[in-house]
Amino acid sequence: MQENLFPELDDCKKDIQLTIPEIKNLGLVRSEENLQTLLKLYDKIDDIDLKREVVSSIGRQKNDKIIFDFIKSHVYNCGFMDIVYQMYRTCLYKGRTNAAFKELGVELKEYFNNEVLDKMYDYFSYKQSHTGKKNRVIKYQNPILLRGNNVETLNKIDENSVQLIFTSPPYYNAKIYSNYHSYKDYLKDMFQSLKACHRVLEDGRFIIVNVSPVISKRAGREFESIRYPIHFDFHNLLTCAGFYFVDEIQWIKPESSVKNRNGGYQQTRMPLSYKPNCINESIMVYRKNAPFLLDKNIAMYDKSFACDEKFDSSSCWYIAPTANKNHPAVFPKELCRRILKYYSFRGDVVLDPFAGSGTFGEVAIEMKRTPILCEQNEFYCDLINEDNIYVQL
Repeated sequence: MQENLFPELDDCKKDIQLTIPEIKNLGLVRSEENLQTLLKLYDKIDDIDLKREVVSSIGRQKNDKIIFDFIKSHVYNCGFMDIVYQMYRTCLYKGRTNAAFKELGVELKEYFNNEVLDKMYDYFSYKQSHTGKKNRVIKYQNPILLRGNNVETLNKIDENSVQLIFTSPPYYNAKIYSNYHSYKDYLKDMFQSLKACHRVLEDGRFIIVNVSPVISKRAGREFESIRYPIHFDFHNLLTCAGFYFVDEIQWIKPESSVKNRNGGYQQTRMPLSYKPNCINESIMVYRKNAPFLLDKNIAMYDKSFACDEKFDSSSCWYIAPTANKNHPAVFPKELCRRILKYYSFRGDVVLDPFAGSGTFGEVAIEMKRTPILCEQNEFYCDLINEDNIYVQL
């Protein structure tokens, strides 16, 4: 007879003090005694993290009938989606050999209609049908310049052949090179570009977009300007194009380098007239939808590719902007270096679909990546390739 490891379970009035490792150990040993202990724990523990681990450990046991009845009777009234996820996870794994669990899993997925369950199903299905390590295939060895609209020129690039995309799209009618009839037209064009980017980007790799709100000029003193939250709208564009949100990094500039917006408030000190100086821009980090973990992408590289130098630990990067007589909005080289360092490996093919003066490509070459640049302004194209470094397709 197995010793009662948790005698306190026999007294409902006592507080149960357990740790996650203790619960894990119960799950690792498959026995009727442990299963019954775990079932009692589920009813007597209130802490959500401990309860979640109890459900996971129950799923590791071998009495499928008791486990099935437990999930069936608790999943709809457990009160927390974290608990549901663990129960659904058990259904996925046991459903490989047990039709009842498979059917219950389908039922749960339809009932909860939840995005996490959808992703769990996709990951599990992919894992069951794909085995073995994928070899790296680098299709482009030389820098490439694509002249013209990126929606069209990116058709010359093979599907899934780019390992990183970093760009700053034209800010709606805020610069001389950006002129659209309406904001709606602008967003429509940006969406088409993002869909073209999605096709060429390797599954599971990152697209990173640098954007910030822009303000329209007033047609007259009696008219109000419009401030466009481009970074908010780009989230919708990116998700609809097939990417999902990972992080937002704030690029912080010295206040002396940005336009002063609070002159009116300084003069009058009247409430409602306050406008902060905009010293930050958003670096929006998204990943191309893929039914596998990022580990699969990393596993394609040897450990010698690891970075052992100092790294940025926060989501705020303090980088001074850069001026260029040939282009009104250029990337600072340091910003490009950090993006390339953290989101690509040596030898990767990296893309900027709105290349401008080509700073990203320049830094990519310095860091032993192969850049593909798209640019439709002929003056900027000539500027990028004045040294004939780029192959033009």
